[in-house]
Amino acid sequence: MMNQMKNFLGFLLTFLLLAQASHAQVRRNAMEAKQNKQAQIANQAQLDRDQSELKAFESKLVQLDMALKKQDGVQSASLKKSLLADMQREIQQSEKKIAQDRREVSQSQSERASSARETNRSRYDRATPDRDLGDARDVRDDRRDQRGDRRDVVGDKNDLQRQVARTNRQKEIYAKLQVFTFSSEPALQEKVRVHKALLQEFLSTMENDIVATKAEIQEDKREAIEDSRERREDR
Repeated sequence: MMNQMKNFLGFLLTFLLLAQASHAQVRRNAMEAKQNKQAQIANQAQLDRDQSELKAFESKLVQLDMALKKQDGVQSASLKKSLLADMQREIQQSEKKIAQDRREVSQSQSERASSARETNRSRYDRATPDRDLGDARDVRDDRRDQRGDRRDVVGDKNDLQRQVARTNRQKEIYAKLQVFTFSSEPALQEKVRVHKALLQEFLSTMENDIVATKAEIQEDKREAIEDSRERREDR
């Protein structure tokens, strides 16, 4: 009789712990869905801004080329100053993107740890002899979610590395252009060509930023679908 009571109390304690953990997981899934929605809105706003700034930068490059052909030193200097201001703004925005990417890595690592705990709980629940036919399905679903979270961690770390590399290159280009004066003098045309190429390379970093943001938006949409599925499974 005493053993039966101990077994019952042990089962009751396990049940309560699992129920508490399950409720906490539901809250985490809801929070992750909210964070993903906020990320979608922020990334779309960032994309719209970056595309507008890219278009303006391209226009100034065309104007600079025309000013150099006309040997208009005043206009060339004015455009260089404006382009440097744009580049400085882009570098500042890139630094903010690095900070955001680091937060995303931290968040995805937290989600990976959470899914690992959920998988362990499901495996323990399946091993409990309560004849719940849904236990095996829960383990399968949790393992799928865990694989997805592992993939997200790897993807977010790669995004961070690429963003850091782009930002560092932007800083290098900015430093070189900051000390160069565009001129129409024949003897300086090779240096002018090299520095115009640097401006085009900076433009490419802005284009790559846009490509990365578009990919992030697609990832947000995929995660939104996964969040919706997880909430259905919670119910």
